[in-house]
Amino acid sequence: MKKNNNFKQIIINFWQGKIYLSFSFWVVLAIGGTIVGLPAYMITDSVIDNFSELSALLFLLAIIFQYIYMIFAYVGTWRSASNYKPKKKQWAWGAIAQVYMTLSIIRTIVEIIKSLNI
Repeated sequence: MKKNNNFKQIIINFWQGKIYLSFSFWVVLAIGGTIVGLPAYMITDSVIDNFSELSALLFLLAIIFQYIYMIFAYVGTWRSASNYKPKKKQWAWGAIAQVYMTLSIIRTIVEIIKSLNI
């Protein structure tokens, strides 16, 4: 039972931005986001056209999970970047991470709009 409580506390700490920026950015956002996003990039339109109802439902659930995960990852990493205090003569990694995330979100929105042919 103690292990579940620790995991829950890690999730809460991440959401509140209390986790190191390096871990938040590289592990949760970059690596985790890549892993969670793989199904969306690997499955082509021709594969989707041949999905059964169950396969389509599972794919839809995977996409929903991907977006929930990415929102969670962006919010936690953004808060971690906001809490980051650089040492003297050190780069402002928090601000750099926030600029990267902003550009990434804009790119994602543009890609969604392009895929909808709007």
